[in-house]
Amino acid sequence: MRADQPERAVPFLRAALHGIGGGLARNSASYRVKLADVLLAAGEVDEACAEVNGVLDTWGGIASPRLVGKVRDFKRAAGVVDSPTARECVARIHETV
Repeated sequence: MRADQPERAVPFLRAALHGIGGGLARNSASYRVKLADVLLAAGEVDEACAEVNGVLDTWGGIASPRLVGKVRDFKRAAGVVDSPTARECVARIHETV
C-alpha cells in the first residue's frame, strides 16, 4: 500500500484471512475491512463492498471501537466512488454502524 500498488497487497490479505474464524470474529472482520480498503484502492469496488457486507452480516456479535473506526473510514472512501454498489454499501454501513 505504501508503494501505491494496492493490487499487490490483495493476495497477502486473502492469505491472512484464510482459516480465520470461529472465536476470532473480530480479527476476521478487521482483516476483511483492511482487504476491502485495499480492493477499493485497486478499483475493485464490487469486491470491496462484498467484503464489507460480509462484515456487516456478522456485526451484532462484534464490539470493537477500532473496528467501528475502520468501517467508518471505509465508508468515507467508498462515499466518493461513483458506483451504485458503493452507494448501496455506504447506505448499509450508515444503517448498521
